[in-house]
Amino acid sequence: MKLTDNPIWIAIQYICVLFLTFCFAGLIVSNFLFMWLIVIFSGLFIPAVVVACISFIRSLRCDSRHKKVLLILNVVNILLFLFSFFNPSGKCDADIMENHYTKYGGRMEQIYHNLYDKMTPGCYVHIEFEHGDVAMFHFSNGSGERESNWDPSEEKIDSLLTLSGLDRKSLAWLEKELDKIGCISISMRAVPGNPFCIGFRRIGMGMYSFWFYDHPLSPEEQNRINANENLIVFNDSTVFEYGGGAIGSLNFPGKEEYLRKRKQIHNEIDR
Repeated sequence: MKLTDNPIWIAIQYICVLFLTFCFAGLIVSNFLFMWLIVIFSGLFIPAVVVACISFIRSLRCDSRHKKVLLILNVVNILLFLFSFFNPSGKCDADIMENHYTKYGGRMEQIYHNLYDKMTPGCYVHIEFEHGDVAMFHFSNGSGERESNWDPSEEKIDSLLTLSGLDRKSLAWLEKELDKIGCISISMRAVPGNPFCIGFRRIGMGMYSFWFYDHPLSPEEQNRINANENLIVFNDSTVFEYGGGAIGSLNFPGKEEYLRKRKQIHNEIDR
């Protein structure tokens, strides 16, 4: 019996190909969660990719029913992968952030001020949404006690809302406003003078965010911030941040090229 006709080999192909279909579809639906799962189960993901590649090549002959089915499944996986890779909302860089800030920066600050007026003084919240649901709700009471909650239950959300001075109406308003401006989260402390952060996009394990300061940053402060590999000073009160996650790179992708291009533009304007 040839390997290609071996029932065990056929079953392995189906398992690996369907596993990849699940992963690629999950990346489109829930990018952040599935990137973590792929990292955690990399010992399964990498062999599955190898088997799927072999399966695709051998299925091109289409000389059996299983090969025809496997070819279709492999093509579906290729299309899912290409969609997740070329999806405009699945990309980000400093230029995209600059354009987004130029269009929505004022509304980001309005969201912050509206929420600030409702929050319990001194407390901190990080609230992140995914497809309309609360994906994260981190809370600190300002006295060192902190709770980190991923995918919190409805009861937990109600409890944290009460502690932070917010309610379901505020939460629904926040989700709607962030969705309108194409953003996913807010991190803020109800303390005068504290900067706040609007989360823009998660790409793989990385997170792109906008930081807002309530005072003009001095040249020394701007130089100190720009010295961080993951930060870019856009203007005297706004900073772009890239967070690589627990195992990702700390470097803001394309930072040097972006700063060089901005410097060139400013030099041309000053002539």
